[in-house]
Amino acid sequence: PAAGAVYVCGLARSGTTTQLRILDEVDAFRSLTYRDMPFVLAPNLWKKITRHARRQSVLAERAHGDGILVDLNSPEGFEEVFWRTFGARTLNPLCFGIEEPSPEVLAAFADYRSLVANPRTESVSAHGILRRYLSKNNNNLLRLHHLCADPTATVLLVYRNPIATARSLHRQHRRFCAAQAEDRFVRSYMGWLAHYEFGLDHRPFCFAVPEMDGSYTPQDLNYWLDYWNAVYCHMLAQVNLRLHFVNHDYLCAEPVRALEEIFARLGVQGDATKLAQRIVAPEPGAESAVDFCPELLHRAEATHRALLGSSKNLSLSDLSAV
Repeated sequence: PAAGAVYVCGLARSGTTTQLRILDEVDAFRSLTYRDMPFVLAPNLWKKITRHARRQSVLAERAHGDGILVDLNSPEGFEEVFWRTFGARTLNPLCFGIEEPSPEVLAAFADYRSLVANPRTESVSAHGILRRYLSKNNNNLLRLHHLCADPTATVLLVYRNPIATARSLHRQHRRFCAAQAEDRFVRSYMGWLAHYEFGLDHRPFCFAVPEMDGSYTPQDLNYWLDYWNAVYCHMLAQVNLRLHFVNHDYLCAEPVRALEEIFARLGVQGDATKLAQRIVAPEPGAESAVDFCPELLHRAEATHRALLGSSKNLSLSDLSAV
């Protein structure tokens, strides 16, 4: 069934990958993995074709250089290929937006979720139940109205300290600009996945641009703090949407307790103590406020406090991380 989907999203470098990898360890869920590449739109067919020639999986650090190890069985955010194929995006070279998906596209997406969650080439889970679709797609910030309209779905919108997020985005932008300039495949690959979050083809979400200071460029550290503030101010304004904020800093500070709350909200069973060991510690010195515009920093801190105090937080115990 297409019901019960869980969508993990947020601004890049906010902890969405960590959230995805932990939930993927719970038997109730199924997500796209690196093994589904490059035919992510035909998961059943591709598994059938490769069943006698499945490559051995070897762990390696991903291209971000952030210590996260991946292999062919690791879950990843490849869902955007579906939306690029069947949906429509706004033709704006300066920002990234989408057009409203039609009922036909939403119906096709429901079929696609079913195929990913419960491939015909595999049996049901060890508990004899059908799995639920699990997605990590930061571009789903553009589709929240449609995803939240499904009463069976759960949207987990992850956020993190704005200073740490901005520093990480700035660092990744410079890293991927260099990689894309050196290797054209890296640029083509990220473009195919609509990975505009940083790099030479970076494009901010169109909804954030009106609230940003046009004098900053992506080479400027302040640009990324300004972008963070615009994105999460917009998210706070979505008062009528049925979604949950997840504080990544709280997850790092109280991993077992935070995971237990997440599992309870999703109605699943998971070993929180064991899975808490998968959470990567924050980067040293990531929250240094040096080099940021004081006025911009003040606005971002106010937005962060509003997120921490929002009733949409998965648990008000998130306040313990302040």
